[in-house]
Amino acid sequence: TFTYRLGVASSSKWSPPRMPVLGQDFFHYSNEPLVPSKAAAGEDGYFAASVANTRSIAFGVTDGVGGWNDEGVDPSVFSHSLCKAMIGAAQAGINRPQAILQTAYDEVMADDAVVAGGSTASVAVADAKGCLETANLGDSGFIIFGPAKVMHYSDPQTHAFNTPYQMAKLPPHVRRQHAIFGGAKHFSETPAQAAVEQHRLSHGDIVVIGTDGVWDNLSAQDTLGVVTGVMEQHGFWNKAILNNTKIRESHEIHLPTVLATAVMRTAKTAGLDTRRNGPFAREFAKEITRKHPDERWKGGKPDDIAVVVAVAVEDD
Repeated sequence: TFTYRLGVASSSKWSPPRMPVLGQDFFHYSNEPLVPSKAAAGEDGYFAASVANTRSIAFGVTDGVGGWNDEGVDPSVFSHSLCKAMIGAAQAGINRPQAILQTAYDEVMADDAVVAGGSTASVAVADAKGCLETANLGDSGFIIFGPAKVMHYSDPQTHAFNTPYQMAKLPPHVRRQHAIFGGAKHFSETPAQAAVEQHRLSHGDIVVIGTDGVWDNLSAQDTLGVVTGVMEQHGFWNKAILNNTKIRESHEIHLPTVLATAVMRTAKTAGLDTRRNGPFAREFAKEITRKHPDERWKGGKPDDIAVVVAVAVEDD
């Protein structure tokens, strides 16, 4: 039987990395669900919740589309509302990530308090048999790590460079105008277009799920280096030999939050580094500079960051 230890770390775009708060960033089955706040995560969101009365857990991240600021819309309202609705869906017993996302999407689209906005999402459900199912829409995503190696990473869904698949809700007046006159195309996908995957986890495997504030600044190998450093420091992956007995010990409950914080801080530092070219800068050079030599991007990409880390623990 598998159980899971979860931790969260987040940082809004221009704020210093905050320290994790007990009861807010650590999740186990006895905890209250994890709910985002704008102060902690900016326009990104995150959630974690038990699925009804099962031993399954649902968790994930959302990334409010920043372009809505130009329309006078706070992008965090849409992304955070999705997270809160996904908690409700999981607590109601929905145990498939795409269905959780669809239920939350329908709720937010019908909620008059959410006037407009857009978001990407990466959602996962892990069950007592060690099965992980994911639903990924846009350029948020996840990586599964085994002992000192990358087991799997998700592929982003994009229309073009820096234009991810996204759920969107247009303001009522824009919808009326489009109905009468037509108008410019707004990218608007639904959860039905999310990429769904299934994976089998082993004892001690680590799932890192994050918004593009992580993946624009850290590659899979960069993130592996961060995760391996923490695991070796805590005595788990020393000398590339799996030593996961300690993960079952109760005092190791904070390990995933240590991992999430390390990933968040490394991504934030890389995002603010004007000399180190990360994945975003390399993709910019490939997609934009190649066609427009005068257009260049140097250094990292500052952004909001939300990270959820799950550690799989197989009971004896």
